Amino acid sequence: MLLHLDSVYTTTNDGHFNDLLALSKNRIYNLNLFNKVEFTLAEDTVINNITTYTLEITVLEKWYIWPIPILEFSDRNINVWSGFNFNPDRTNYGISNFNYNLFGRNHTLRTDLKTGYNKELRLEYRIPFISKTSNWGMTALAKYTSQNEVWLNTINDSLQFFKNGNKNLIQSTEARIEISKRIRPLIKTFAVLNAHKGEIDSAVPDSGFYLNNSHKQLNYGIDLKADIDTRDNIYFPLTGYFYQPIITLQQWKNTSTQTNLKLQLKVQHFKRLSPKLYSALSGYTQLNSAQNIPYFSRKMFGYDEIIRGYERYVIDGSFGWKLNAAIRYHLLDKSDIQLKFSHWVNYKVLPINLYLEGYADGGRVSYDYPHPSNHLVNTFLYSAGLGLNALIYNDRVLRLEYSINSLQEDGFFVHFKKAI
Repeated sequence: MLLHLDSVYTTTNDGHFNDLLALSKNRIYNLNLFNKVEFTLAEDTVINNITTYTLEITVLEKWYIWPIPILEFSDRNINVWSGFNFNPDRTNYGISNFNYNLFGRNHTLRTDLKTGYNKELRLEYRIPFISKTSNWGMTALAKYTSQNEVWLNTINDSLQFFKNGNKNLIQSTEARIEISKRIRPLIKTFAVLNAHKGEIDSAVPDSGFYLNNSHKQLNYGIDLKADIDTRDNIYFPLTGYFYQPIITLQQWKNTSTQTNLKLQLKVQHFKRLSPKLYSALSGYTQLNSAQNIPYFSRKMFGYDEIIRGYERYVIDGSFGWKLNAAIRYHLLDKSDIQLKFSHWVNYKVLPINLYLEGYADGGRVSYDYPHPSNHLVNTFLYSAGLGLNALIYNDRVLRLEYSINSLQEDGFFVHFKKAI
């Protein structure tokens, strides 16, 4: 389906106007509703050095209902799963249904039904703006998970697992409410209330997984967050910047209560150096006020945040920081591949872009009570490598990377989301 919107604009600065057009086009793409966005300008009149244009915006919509079969590995990344010989018992299967753009207002309803290594029931509803005239939004989430293997501890800088037949060893229930407000077009603030109840089976050995070596724990928290975002593409940025400070006040409770203040900051900068050459810089840090943190809440690197080349390891602690830097060369631009065999106008065009990348990462995690076998904590870590990044349909990323780390270990790694 093609949509057209005619608007009239005036400008006295063509360069600034073109910058605004590019920014507006990127913001439409970042809604994740359209496969293609085109702007057509027609000059109308020039009066007193003021030019009037008519702007036509043509968009090619994505499908909005996606019942997606789930078949996924449960380990932290595909490289870890390969260490288990791609064991099919470590996979999840089920169905995930996304209903995008409900009511024509970009609401999203997500429902997950998953079984296998992990069992999960999930219901999530996202409202970017409560009304047409409001800058307030809301997201609500309810989730239940269980599995018959516990990621119990970190020894030799690797996850240690405990399993007892097919018995469910860990269960958790989570609820979250997020309220957002757009301050300016590129600045949003968030307040998040969350509650989490976890329970492990009595057969699981004591290891400090929860507070006080208990087999149950309640977690409550409130997050205050801000996003300042001028990135051209949130899924694979080439230009712009992103700042995200987060303040989290949380409590862990069972036989006693412990309070933790967690501070996080992510800063990213992307720049075009030449028509096909780009730079990417990213910094991340996390600081916790509690020092002897339960293992469940001590994850730092090796999960969502990584230092490339250390994908097989996990590093836990109370304070951590890392820097990522990359130079990207736009190797191939096929943004208008015609799929003549497709009968669906929404998917007759397949945009693919390839980027060759050279990168270097570095960081450190600090913790006062590490296990004696863990040598990556309290140590500066660094790595470098080469990668090939594929961006498909403007929002799907495939990374093929070869890295060498400060332990003089090298390897080939595969990822399905951006590194910076």
